[in-house]
Amino acid sequence: MSESDPARPESGAQAAGDALAARLLAAQRLLGALETGKGAGDIRLRLHLRFAAICTSLKLPSADRDRAAERLDRLIADAELARRAESGASARAAEGQEPGARSRDCW
Repeated sequence: MSESDPARPESGAQAAGDALAARLLAAQRLLGALETGKGAGDIRLRLHLRFAAICTSLKLPSADRDRAAERLDRLIADAELARRAESGASARAAEGQEPGARSRDCW
């Protein structure tokens, strides 16, 4: 068998590593797309710190890839929430509303 033979036993681990690497790249791009405006900087910083912690944990010899994948899933979900919150805040600013203004109109 040559080293590039796909039938070798390490190919499953390689495929899992490639999938995790692709998800790490997707998370990095998602975090990079977040705005840095007023109030968003703190959220973005916290998300980036979590991303760095996940990446650092994967470099350790005792890395638990399954746990890192779970942490990455939660990070991506939180980044998506932050992105949606930014979109909602941008839409309210464009309309000239402040958060919660509609609820006060009912009284």
